[in-house]
Amino acid sequence: MTTSPPRLQRASGESRVAFAVREGKTRLADLYQRDPCRVLFPDPEPGEPPQAVLVTTSGGVAGGDRLRMEVAAGPGAHAIVSTQAAEKIYRAAPGSEPCRIDVAIAVETGAILDWLPQETIVFQGARLTRRTVAEVAPGASLLGCEMVVLGRGASGERFASGLLLDSWSVRRAGRLAWTDTLRVEGEAPGGAGFGSANALATVIGVWDAPEPYFERARALLDDAGEARRDVRAGVTLVNGVLVARLLGEATAVRAAAIAFLTTFRGQRLPRVWHV
Repeated sequence: MTTSPPRLQRASGESRVAFAVREGKTRLADLYQRDPCRVLFPDPEPGEPPQAVLVTTSGGVAGGDRLRMEVAAGPGAHAIVSTQAAEKIYRAAPGSEPCRIDVAIAVETGAILDWLPQETIVFQGARLTRRTVAEVAPGASLLGCEMVVLGRGASGERFASGLLLDSWSVRRAGRLAWTDTLRVEGEAPGGAGFGSANALATVIGVWDAPEPYFERARALLDDAGEARRDVRAGVTLVNGVLVARLLGEATAVRAAAIAFLTTFRGQRLPRVWHV
């Protein structure tokens, strides 16, 4: 008599947070959360817009888990959304499906949204599929940053097997403006331009007139490249979407991303980045 292996418990979490202008101020308009997804609302610094901090109460994501996050800024709203800490993607059990994370971002006319989650650490043997889709209306602006770390380098771990399928899409007025997918399966892609790097940060910017932002980003990254040689960085414009990349060792990339975003935005990142 043979028995099948027991089915492991899987998480299926979801959160939705929406901001809208009421009585002349940006306020929370909609909130939904289902374990293990939670949303916190720390008091913003004086003069800063409202903040939402996304939390995964399970402490990480395992094979077969399903998480969905929706973030929306209504007409004229201004908000910042981050995560409480680095997201950990644990080693998948043999035969388990990849964990899946879906992120939907909507920025309506006249709205400003900063999407600034902390890094995602993909453990050795983890399997992750993540898809982020941003709908940005004319007259709206979006600044987003995603950072992926392959393996726990500080512990001597190398990402030698597993799956990372990470895709981003930006739509403007219902039409696709930019899309990009990073696929790493098995050994970290040293032969694909990564070299010895184990971390990649991608900054996305969407504005009606992106050229001044592009010139500012290029100048900041050129200065950073002259100041430190442990991070490679570059920026380009694709169909009006600013795309900047920072590549290197995880600690150095995080420090470079913080420095770049702080200067580029003209204000500190949310407090959760600094605790």
